[in-house]
Amino acid sequence: MKAWLFLILFLSVACMRDTSTPEGALKDFVESRLGHVVTREFVLDRVTGNMMQSFKNMSDEDFSKFADMRTIKKESFKVLSKSCQDKKCFMTYSVAYTTDKNEKKSFNSEVKKIAELNLVEGKWLIADVSNIKTYHESLEAINPLE
Repeated sequence: MKAWLFLILFLSVACMRDTSTPEGALKDFVESRLGHVVTREFVLDRVTGNMMQSFKNMSDEDFSKFADMRTIKKESFKVLSKSCQDKKCFMTYSVAYTTDKNEKKSFNSEVKKIAELNLVEGKWLIADVSNIKTYHESLEAINPLE
């Protein structure tokens, strides 16, 4: 009986997201958004600096467009490189995803980005994200009149 309890406890801890590392904090932020709608509080708890100020100043309409990613389904997340100092990390990462339209895949996409994360009060927060490359492949004809 004790072995089962230990196994269940071990599996539940292993499945939790590790946000105590810069990689874990970035992965948690990206994967928590894909396929979901997030709140402003969710985002503000994970960002700092200019990025935090941008989200605070964003109109409700613009934020709701940013926050609603229900049609996006993650294919992969990879940290390609990282350069860290004591309280600052720069990570190059890629995210591959599909965009669904009417329950059907309409786009395959891959984005490469650089994220700056800062250690603030023992927690890794995203300070800035910049795009390097974006690739979209349409799986159906694009109607420019829509």
